Amino acid sequence: MTEAQGLGLLLAAGIFGLLLVILALVFYVLFSLGLYTMANRRGIPNAWLAWIPIAQFYTLGEVIGPVKLGDFTADQPGLYLLGAILGLWVLSLIPVLGPIFSLASLVVAIGALYLLFSRYTTENTPLLYTILAVASFGALAAIFVFMIRNNNYIAPDISVV
Repeated sequence: MTEAQGLGLLLAAGIFGLLLVILALVFYVLFSLGLYTMANRRGIPNAWLAWIPIAQFYTLGEVIGPVKLGDFTADQPGLYLLGAILGLWVLSLIPVLGPIFSLASLVVAIGALYLLFSRYTTENTPLLYTILAVASFGALAAIFVFMIRNNNYIAPDISVV
């Protein structure tokens, strides 16, 4: 390989890397803006936390609204979602068992996205959006969140039977 070819390859790799960074920033802005808009429309305090990467999980949980799991109703799901993600991340650092906790974290995040889509879209759309978001490694999730940011919140039925 000549020096010119090596320089050309390096330049191509640099341009590709720059395009990936720009694309990641675009997805980050779309997701954050969508989440921020939803939080503002719902009157959730500290909606600006949607712009902070880890704190986004708190805002995401609060935007989802109350969640009922069995007999337990999470009135502040943002704290539970943030705690679950952070706790699973810490547990994922354990040798040998770490991948199981990483997978659990992924399942929690996918579940949160599904709940978000189910609160702001109707019929089969939540499942479709979730499948497409997962299949695109999260890239479409940002676009979907941005698309539904002005939809009305559909409150879940969490009444105790």
